[in-house]
Amino acid sequence: MKITIKEGESGLNVHLDGVLDFSASHEFKQLVLRLAAGRSKTLTFDLARVSRIDSVGLGLLHIAREELGGEDCRVRLLSPQSGVMRMLELTEAGSDFDIVP
Repeated sequence: MKITIKEGESGLNVHLDGVLDFSASHEFKQLVLRLAAGRSKTLTFDLARVSRIDSVGLGLLHIAREELGGEDCRVRLLSPQSGVMRMLELTEAGSDFDIVP
């Protein structure tokens, strides 16, 4: 999993590239710790280059939302590929995240 962080006008943009599953869990948790140091109004995870996500990957996104989101910060999932979008729909992730196709 390749992770790139860019600061935009509306908040932080985190670009993920690869497979979001158990193999990415350590790196993703380190990312959450780094992001927790600085708060942002909006946190966007760009999923355009995530080729696959499993239940662990979904759990990692939920951990990020719980740790970094809340009343002061919106967490968005941007441009998920069709397979990733299908998993988000099956798990009703739209009730927890703003999903932008």
